[in-house]
Amino acid sequence: MSDLNETGLMYLWGHLKNHPKCPHGPTLLFGKYVDGELKKFHACSAMRDFGLCNSFPQPNDKVLKRQLNFQNVYEKKGLTTYDHKKLYLRLNQFMSSQTVNRIYCHTCNILISCSEKIKHKNHDLHNFLTNYQMTHPTEFLKPLSNAKKEAQYFFSEKTTEDIAQILLRLKAKHVLCIGVPRLYEYILHHYENEITCLLLDFDARFHNFFGPLEYAWYNLFNHHFFNNESKKIFKDFLTQGGGKDIYLVCDPPFGGRVEPMSQTIKTIYENHKKWNNLHSIDDELKILFVFPYFMESVIKMKSNPPGITGGLSALEMTDYKVEYDNHPIFHGKSIAKKRRSPVRIFTNVKSSLIILPKSDGYKYCRICQRWVGPENIHCKKCEKCTSKDGSQYKHCDVCERCVKSSWDHCDVCKRCTLKTHQCHKQTKIGGKCFQCYENGHVGKDCKKKNFILPKSMELPMKKKKFN
Repeated sequence: MSDLNETGLMYLWGHLKNHPKCPHGPTLLFGKYVDGELKKFHACSAMRDFGLCNSFPQPNDKVLKRQLNFQNVYEKKGLTTYDHKKLYLRLNQFMSSQTVNRIYCHTCNILISCSEKIKHKNHDLHNFLTNYQMTHPTEFLKPLSNAKKEAQYFFSEKTTEDIAQILLRLKAKHVLCIGVPRLYEYILHHYENEITCLLLDFDARFHNFFGPLEYAWYNLFNHHFFNNESKKIFKDFLTQGGGKDIYLVCDPPFGGRVEPMSQTIKTIYENHKKWNNLHSIDDELKILFVFPYFMESVIKMKSNPPGITGGLSALEMTDYKVEYDNHPIFHGKSIAKKRRSPVRIFTNVKSSLIILPKSDGYKYCRICQRWVGPENIHCKKCEKCTSKDGSQYKHCDVCERCVKSSWDHCDVCKRCTLKTHQCHKQTKIGGKCFQCYENGHVGKDCKKKNFILPKSMELPMKKKKFN
């Protein structure tokens, strides 16, 4: 089955274990209509540009058989391998040495000693690493910045503290951190006796700073562990304490496809339930997923194929505004109050239990039974707190819903829209509507109801099995 994005590129659902592999694990299957014919091809799950994963050629139907034959060759030629145990022993040696002997080479991405410095002449070196820096590498490592590969943004200090406090109030005992290394560092440093953590991250540099029981090199988009031993550690983590009081916190790349991320989250959720033989909803895996509020409709519509539930579609959005230290837009220092970060936390935890900081103006709405932002005014007509973008909404009696304060109702278009809009001008997309698969409009403007997916676009799939 499939979902369409703005470029007309469809993600085709299926079992990843049957797909050819590249060095980043099982590839993803996509499709695109060319002259009325659906062309299917596999692509690297981690790199959003074909040229970035050179070990795996761009596939098509003619070379698929050849790719499967050479799959093992690609795996052997793949990414740099890491002897995690050896690196952990080396880390312990550095921790017992003096600060002057601790150097990190940003050019080679390794820890080195003073005696090895001569081999790294003219390299970008960070000297005199303190004990704090050695246990908080995100505070001196240079964030990865390729938007089509592994763009990396770290939570601000305030956001890190707030999320940690949310977890403490929820009485979390074990936290699986996926792509949230700064939260992992913070919990390890401040609440090591209250909460155990496992970090899954695509950044291989963390091999230098965290041990095999603390960190695993991991690809969120296909649930791939680059080290087979990490799979057992992952299972052991999810089954400790009978699987109770375990939380998953994930901060994914915002440019990545929603569908494979949802499939991964659902896989982890189902494995946790199966491995622990859980039947009560109170013991289910609790999820905190960080994503922009304006992607909420995409999460609801595209995070699962028709007939499949769970994954990201089961999550509800909170009002908490997530901020980053190194993001050009989503950081609190330069954002005016009326333009706060659009990034939110989506969760399957009961809304009333997600307590947000009163010091930032968050308040509890007794009618909605959830914590909302200071700008969010309860609408008696909608019977809920409606604001999502951080501004105060207003109710339109004609549309019978709340809209942004910058919008007005247009009698010509028969809907609320920007005051400066051009009447009857609909948004165009470079492919097809993700509901009816016709050109010329987006899903929210689609007039066709209960549309049935064309047979030519369906792929066989077992409903209860994800890989």
